[in-house]
Amino acid sequence: MRGVLFVALLLPFALCRAQFSGSFPSGSSLGAFPALGPGSEQPVLADSRDFQMHQSVTFDAMSGGGGSLTQSMIQNRIDYRLSDPLTLHLGLGILTPLQATGVAAEGFQRGAYLIPDVGLEYRPSEALVLAVRYVGIPSSPLGTSGGLPWH
Repeated sequence: MRGVLFVALLLPFALCRAQFSGSFPSGSSLGAFPALGPGSEQPVLADSRDFQMHQSVTFDAMSGGGGSLTQSMIQNRIDYRLSDPLTLHLGLGILTPLQATGVAAEGFQRGAYLIPDVGLEYRPSEALVLAVRYVGIPSSPLGTSGGLPWH
């Protein structure tokens, strides 16, 4: 599972790096592979117009039932349109619990939790969406035993 996740996260970066390395083509050779030089007629592996990147930072505060919890999360997500109705979503988040009291403090561990998120979305029309998603949530923070989502 760890190898599949690594490849899934590395593939978009490798494709972008390959596409934009070397010199940029002239206006007459748009769609050519820049690493092969101007005028090359090789197809582009990944069109940058099919990629979207989103970053978010959230802070949560919850209370009730004799306890409270505060946490923050930083997340980066890449969306890649594989075809017109099919989109691949790759995300990586870092969840950091800040403080817990009362019942919420039971099992509370300080540290950063690495949360991978992988999904496929099929949207044939605006009225119909079919989606499959995997989110890995570790049982303990990074740097501790079992602190990675794939253990």
